[in-house]
Amino acid sequence: MFLALHLPYLPHTLEDIDSINFALGIRHFDVARHQPHPPGYPVFIALGKVTTPLVRRLSAEGAEARAMGLLGTLSGTALVGLLFVLFRALHRRPAAGGGGPGGLDDRRAAWATLIVVASPLFWFTAVRPLSDMTGLAAAMAAQALILSVLTGWRGRGALIAGALVAGVSIGVRSQNFLLTLPLLGLALVVPHPAVRLRDRVAAAAAAGLGVLLWGIPMIRASGGLEAYAAALGTQAGEDFSGVVMLWNVRSPRVAMDALMFSFLWPWGGLVTGGLVMAAAAAGAARAAWRFPSTLLLLVLGFVPYAVFHLLFHEVVTVRYALPLLVPVAYFAASALEAAPRWALPAGATALAGVSLLLTVPATVSYAREGSPTFAAFRALEPSPGQAPAAHPRIDAVGMHAVARRVAQWEGEALPMPVLDAPHGREWLALVEQWRTSPLSSVAFVADPRRTDLVLIDPASRRLESAYRWPFIQPPFVGGARPGNSDLYRMRPPQWMLDRGWALSAEVAGVTARDGLGPHRTPSIAWVRAGADDTLLILGGRNLGAAAETARISLTLGGRLLTSFDTGPGFFFRRLPLAAGTLAGSGGYLPLAVAAQGAAGGPAPPVALEQFDLQRDGAPMVGVMEGWYEPEFNPQTARAWRWASDRAVLWVRPVGRDVTLVLEGESPLRYFDAAPTVVVSAGSRELARFTPSTDFRQSIALSADALAAVDGRVVIASDRSLVPADRDGSADRRRLALRIYNYSVH
Repeated sequence: MFLALHLPYLPHTLEDIDSINFALGIRHFDVARHQPHPPGYPVFIALGKVTTPLVRRLSAEGAEARAMGLLGTLSGTALVGLLFVLFRALHRRPAAGGGGPGGLDDRRAAWATLIVVASPLFWFTAVRPLSDMTGLAAAMAAQALILSVLTGWRGRGALIAGALVAGVSIGVRSQNFLLTLPLLGLALVVPHPAVRLRDRVAAAAAAGLGVLLWGIPMIRASGGLEAYAAALGTQAGEDFSGVVMLWNVRSPRVAMDALMFSFLWPWGGLVTGGLVMAAAAAGAARAAWRFPSTLLLLVLGFVPYAVFHLLFHEVVTVRYALPLLVPVAYFAASALEAAPRWALPAGATALAGVSLLLTVPATVSYAREGSPTFAAFRALEPSPGQAPAAHPRIDAVGMHAVARRVAQWEGEALPMPVLDAPHGREWLALVEQWRTSPLSSVAFVADPRRTDLVLIDPASRRLESAYRWPFIQPPFVGGARPGNSDLYRMRPPQWMLDRGWALSAEVAGVTARDGLGPHRTPSIAWVRAGADDTLLILGGRNLGAAAETARISLTLGGRLLTSFDTGPGFFFRRLPLAAGTLAGSGGYLPLAVAAQGAAGGPAPPVALEQFDLQRDGAPMVGVMEGWYEPEFNPQTARAWRWASDRAVLWVRPVGRDVTLVLEGESPLRYFDAAPTVVVSAGSRELARFTPSTDFRQSIALSADALAAVDGRVVIASDRSLVPADRDGSADRRRLALRIYNYSVH
């Protein structure tokens, strides 16, 4: 049944960057080029090289993805039997003629197997083009053989076979050594009447042979031990520097996330996971009382992996918790077994039913729609039979770094060059493209969690499609990179910003890490040459101490346009540029923004948080007093600004009615009743609303109302809070509304 319900739903695209690395490795194994990524997974790649040609005969599209998905499905099918054998082997062999306390109980083994197999993480991972399921099958096979020796079911043959499988399994998935070697070490030292010293030596040699069978070919294919060690060191450095793990981010929040994504989300949600873990805790206590030796074997078999996983894995990548399903399901079944006899089959069946109601639709959607990022790239490729000339003109395609491996895989299918840029600074590739080719049209595949596109004139970009996973992510593809994607079409912008700005929290972080900012070296804006009247707005903060004045100067191509002094805190300036100021040959001109100390001393730190430049008649919006600095939460992929109880937006009067759009978070997260929000221009009320959920409010702004107040629009709320008054922190800001986005059109 498991096999029949998975074979029709093999994926037609790759998805996680690891799957792309595996697929590249199937085409050409080279660990130094991350084909696949270190430590190499040579046994899994060898299996993929066998299955891919077979699958290609049946379906040319996505052969590598389907072949690896097939390996996962076959491994998951094998695990139905392997887990049952493993759970049976956990107890000592019953004496002839009966069982007794602590003896064999096939009921527990059967229902615990069902709980594992039907769990959302297990069921769904069995079709993903990754090594996790195949690695688990190899590890559980080794564990089942070794446990059968430790509990007296089998003797020397099982020990030697288990040791060999343990060694080979590490070549399927490197973390398997944590699941197999502790039990093997115990089996090599615990007395057994049918296992002699030479059998133990043979078992140790078999484990070593299992490693050599894949280790020697892998090192040779990688160019030797030195080249392989260099690749492994590079991967380790990337893992420890660029990934949020409990080892390098030691905070209660990360610890809670690690526990939640490891023990709750794999079961489909926080409520379901909480119920399963409560049952597992009761079952572990029962095991400690009734059969402590079984508890000890499970601890030795899974706790080393659990500790490694919680400390060194990226916590949001739920698939890494796959092996932890096994002991949790066993303990949960043990708890249900202690209730009336009907409780175990009824409880296991109910849990399996709830899990499959969530998981089967997700599996079908996954097979039908594939990876969002691959869908975005496929939208850039001409349809079969369509001439490239019939496709909308795109001169180049840019992307955030997480999608670059997808572009590499798509290769010649993309009919345009791919822009390259340093990770975390991908907007610089766009800047360079338009500086060298001012008339070019660009497509950009964006990670929606990133905010660096604020550095490109928003009027120049159009969101063509938003590609999303069609199901809730954590139980199934949590932590997958690339994941959700946005496809933008971008025409030559009116302006684009280089380094040294702070228009979002992400960009401000990059500026800080680079040691830049207008107080250190001028921040450059590239503005499009033209003959029309234009208006420039510039905003930011003087972050200096009290009485530290900064002098801000704007220089265009070496010619001073204006300068002004600003004290500590917020500033906002509008600068009309008369026709001819931006005259040029049609390319882009450098506008430098610099900050100096007003009295000739050192400049205080300055953050440039706002920039816009548009021709006459184009709507513009900027924040004035009552707004705080940009913020961002990478966990929720949300960027926002807090507005105080009286926050002012400047909306450019353009001689016609415009619409202001405000998007924000539900105030009921912070207040016991919804606030009344009033939007006004001078004494004229423009809108009144009472948000009780996340909101998107469109507000009509008449031309005469804006002209009468020179564009000043006030957003007032009758509820606000000061964080310091609630939690004792040093945050004395007065916060009223968390605004995700504001725009005008």
